[in-house]
Formats: sequence, C-alpha cells, structure tokens
Amino acid sequence: MPTAPSLSDWLFSARSFAAAALALFIAFSLDLPRPYWAMATVYIVSQPFAGAVRAKAVWRLAGTLGGGVFAILALPNLVDAPALFALVMACWIGGCLAASMVDPTPRSYAFMLSGYTAALICFPIVDSPGTVFDTAVSRMIEISLGILCAYLMHGVLFPKQGTPRLLDGTRAWLADLARYGADSLAGEHDPDRFSAERRRIARDGAALRLLFLQARYEAPDRRAQLLWLPRLHERARALPTLLTAIGERVRTLAALDPAAAEALRPLLQAISDWMAQSIDAPAGPARTLGARRLEERLRAMQEAPPPPGLSPGLSPGLSPWAALVRQGLLERLRELIDAWRECRLLTERILAERPQETAPDEPEPVPGHLDPLLVALSGLAAGLATLAGCAVWIVSGWAHGSSLAMMSAVALCIFAQLDDPAPALRKFILGAALAVLIAGFYLFAVLPRIDGFPLLLLVLTPTYLIAGALIAQPAMTAMALSVAATVPAVMTLQETYSADFAGYVDGGLATLGGLVLALAITRLVRSFGVSWRVGRLVAADRRDLARLAEGHAPADLRRILGVMLDRFEALAARLSAADAQTVRLTELADLRAALNVLRLRELMAGLPPASRARAEAALQALAAEARGRLPREALLAPLDDALLTCAAETARGARRAALALSGIRLALFPEAGPPQAGPERSLAA
Repeated sequence: MPTAPSLSDWLFSARSFAAAALALFIAFSLDLPRPYWAMATVYIVSQPFAGAVRAKAVWRLAGTLGGGVFAILALPNLVDAPALFALVMACWIGGCLAASMVDPTPRSYAFMLSGYTAALICFPIVDSPGTVFDTAVSRMIEISLGILCAYLMHGVLFPKQGTPRLLDGTRAWLADLARYGADSLAGEHDPDRFSAERRRIARDGAALRLLFLQARYEAPDRRAQLLWLPRLHERARALPTLLTAIGERVRTLAALDPAAAEALRPLLQAISDWMAQSIDAPAGPARTLGARRLEERLRAMQEAPPPPGLSPGLSPGLSPWAALVRQGLLERLRELIDAWRECRLLTERILAERPQETAPDEPEPVPGHLDPLLVALSGLAAGLATLAGCAVWIVSGWAHGSSLAMMSAVALCIFAQLDDPAPALRKFILGAALAVLIAGFYLFAVLPRIDGFPLLLLVLTPTYLIAGALIAQPAMTAMALSVAATVPAVMTLQETYSADFAGYVDGGLATLGGLVLALAITRLVRSFGVSWRVGRLVAADRRDLARLAEGHAPADLRRILGVMLDRFEALAARLSAADAQTVRLTELADLRAALNVLRLRELMAGLPPASRARAEAALQALAAEARGRLPREALLAPLDDALLTCAAETARGARRAALALSGIRLALFPEAGPPQAGPERSLAA
C-alpha cells in the first residue's frame, strides 16, 4: 500500500527535478529537436542509490548506441517495404527483450534499450528516412544528456551510497539466519512459522544479491570487500535447506527412539547456542575455537564404541533404521558447523573496518534459473504488439499512428520482468491518461501566460516534485513514472511555445492507444498470473530431479544447488500471492532429494553389483515419479528395497549410499514409517 513520502523520497525527487531542469536547459541551449527526451530520460534513469544510477546509466548509454546503429542501418533500406520493415522491427524488439531476460545482471538493460530505442528513432520519422542519421544522433545526444545529468546529481554531487545499506542488510540477514538456525535446532517445531521464516530469509537474500550488483558500481575503496559477498550469499542461502534436513531427521529420530533423540539434545543445544552467539562474537581464535570443540564432540559421538550388537553411540534397543537416521543427522550437523564457520569468516572480511587490499578471485558465475517459455512469450508479446501497432498505422494512415507501435513496444519491454504485466500496465495507462490531462492543462492554460525558462521551471515544480516522490513508492511507481516521462513528450516541450489542439488530442489518443494495445496483447500472450509462475517453478524442479535421477544432468553440485535455490527464492517471493498450502508439499523437498541423488550417483561405481542394481532401479523409479509417470506411493517400495540392500552391506561406500537413499526417503516421504524389509532381507542383517 502507498504511504506518505518520507524526507528521503522528497530529497530524491528534488535531485531528480534538478537533473531534469539541467538537462532541459542544456537541450534548449543546443537547439536539440526533441529536448523533452532529455528531461524524460532523467526520470527513467534516476535511482535512489548512486551505484544503481551508474549501472543504469552505463548500460542505457550502450543500449541507446546499439538501437541508434540498428535504426541507421534498417530504416533507409526497408522504408519502401512497410510490411517487411514492421516485421524486422518486431523481430529486433522482441529479440532484444528476450536477450535482456536471459542476462540477470544490470547489463540486461542495454539489450532492452537497444530494442525500443530503435522504435523511438524509426517510427516518428518513417516518412523522411533520409533524416534517420541526424535523428539517431540527436536522439542519442538527448538521451545521453539526460543520463549524464541524472548521474551528475545522483552519482557525483549528491550521491546516496547503497554500500552501507548493503553491509547493514548483510549483517541483519546473517543475524536472522543465525536465529532461524538456533531456533530450528533447539526450539519447538512449528511448521507454519518455520516455513514463513524460511521464505522471508530467502526473499531478503535475493534482495541483497540485487543490491550487491548495484553496489559494485560505487565505493571503489570497498570493492575488494564486496567481492566476498557472492561467496557468502552462495554459502548462506543453502543453510535453510540443510537446517530443514536436520530438523526432519531430529523429528524422525524422536518418533523412532525418544531416548536416542534426547541423548543428542545437549549437542543440538550447544550448536544452537554457538550459532546464536557467534553472530556478535568478535573476530579471532575464540570464535573458531567453538567450532572446533563442536566438531570434536561430533567426532566422539560418531566414533564411540557401541553397546553389544548396536551401531556406534546408540542407546540400547535402537532400531537399525533409527541408527541410519541418527548417522545422517550427525553428518548434516557436521556440514552445518563447517558452513556456518565459513559464513562467519566471510562476513568478517565483508564487514571489516579496514578493507582488504586484495580481492578474491571471483568464482565462475553459476547459471541461475531461466524459464525459456517465459522469455519466448515476452519476446513474442513485444513483437506482436509492434506488428499490430504497425498494421493499424499502415492501414489507417493515421498521422500519429507511429505512437501505437512505439508506445506498445516500450510498455511491454518495461514490464516484461513481471509474472503478469497487466496490473502494472493498467496503472501505467492511468498515469499516462493523467499525464495527457496535465500536459493539456500546461499547454493551453499555463504556458501561454508565462515567458522564460525560470517561470517554466516554477510551474513544472509542483507536478514533478510530487511525481518524483511517488516514484519511490512501489505501489505508485508505474503511475508516477508514467506521469513524469509522458507529460513533456505529450507537450512536445520546446524552447519556443507552440500549441496545436488537434495535434495534442491526436498525439494523446495515439499514446494511450499504444498502451491499451500493449495491455490487450499482454492479456492475450503473457497474462498468466502468479499461480502459473509458481507451477512452472515447481515443475522445473521436478524436471531437474528427474534428469539427475536418470544420470543425464551434469553432476555439478554447485550448479544444481544454485539453480534450485534460485527457484526457491522465486517461490518465496510469490507464495504470499499463491496457495502456500499447495506448494508446501514440495517446498525444498525436491532440492533435498536432488542433493542426495548427486551423492548417490557419485557412489554408484563402487557399490556391490546387487546394491548398484537396486539403487539404479530406485533412481529410475524416482525419475518416473518426477515426470508424472509413476504414482508417488509406488516409489516407496523400490526406494526401500535399495536402502535395505545397501544398508545390509559392510562396505563403507554401501553404507554411505544407504545414507543418501535415506535422505531421499526423508525428503519425499517425511511421514512414512520405517522401511519395510522383504522376506529375504532385513535392515538389521
């Protein structure tokens, strides 16, 4: 819900208007043909933090250049074939938009701008293609002028650094993660509360990653520090999955043998206390000593001599299945201690008062989740909107018909990243309609009564200060940005006053018509909603699990973990708008199963023939279930058969394979009872 703008919002608005005024003044002085584009660009580029402005400015310049070059090459050669020209423009805009959605970095802005900058240049001058070079150069100068003025105000004269917020956010995120871990280990289990907290931590981590991408463009003295952040994020974002696996084993062990679970309670409490206290502990050997002591306690429990006839460290009467669950629990606890210790070391490097002089080698980027269908539909929607706008324009011969194709393409590009762009587009249309009315008021009631640049700024100040402050409100961003960018374009603001009521009405209707066309195409091609997106994310996890089980996917733990955690973060951001109860059945379960499938695949070559055959049969059944060809309940039998066979072997590799199979079972069947042995074998064998 929108709230009253804060002082920070008003200051941001004042800086933005100062940049817009400077851009407009310089554009007037240079006698540029469309000075209002310089003013509109300021509001498109302006961001609250200096790093975000610099990132957007750099790549907007690159995109503007790319779009200008394409316009210079395309328009003169295709102007005599309108249908072919429309098709080429549609393919260019749709292709550039698709490319921008493939790239998750700020660089994606350049691809998107290359697409609709060509539309902004070509469509208004299609009747005079000989001027395309001059128009392209002028447009690039106007847009570059707006970018540079925005950068001057937000990035040089009055920069608001995002790095302090990033560092504070990192500290708070780690503290939340520590509390969640401590509570998961020692607190009373509350599935709803833990799920909600887990999703919130995932959302915060994703927001920090986005802020990091922007902060890299500022604070050069802290650049070496910030380069540790991707490693911290990669390590820390996996902890909720590990904690979920630990919690599942704790609850299973407590149900199977309360005495064995109670014997582990002091260790769980010690790890819980260590996680809770280490977030504020000073750097130094005292903090790392706690981790070493916990590891020694774990090792002692794993290596303690068992009572007669029992596995190591187990209470009398403990079942073999409980022994396997306990062994897996100790393994996961060891991983937790190691992961949290590394997170604390990385955090110290990031938050150090004195930045390190040397930066780490940047890890090879891990490809994140990409939905090819969503990318294709987004590009298709932009291309269809361009073609439809051109068709109406060509058939009708409408003088301002170019705005149909131009505005529909721009609108679809701006909101393509949303699951359903339609609601944002509706707000943008409302803002554009308001902008047309405001522009008419200025054009026919205000501007004829003033003279001079200072008075022009004076009358524009109320509108732009309010619009700039509302841009910072997420619920109002689309509408406020539409007003700020559309008012000067509809007014065709020039150094000398001129007004044509017929042209104003025609241009305003064409602008709104293009946005309405964009909304119609969106509803036809791209308006599937959050539930559809959630379903796609869940289905993608299932496909990856199937490929891993079949042995076709690359056995790269870091890659599969990164992709599936990307999907979980995307789910976490959307579950408030979807049915969380439906998704809970698979939340993190497929990821946990996938990690154990990778562990099992690594051990397959060293297994005895009988164990390897049954493990392979279990994996094939898992693949069939993940692809929907086998009922979930039918998977339990081959999974238990493989688990019992591996557990009956004495070889260490077979025992570890049994642990991996138990991990798959606990992830997919958390409520199932102990594995059922066939008549010819027993888990106790």
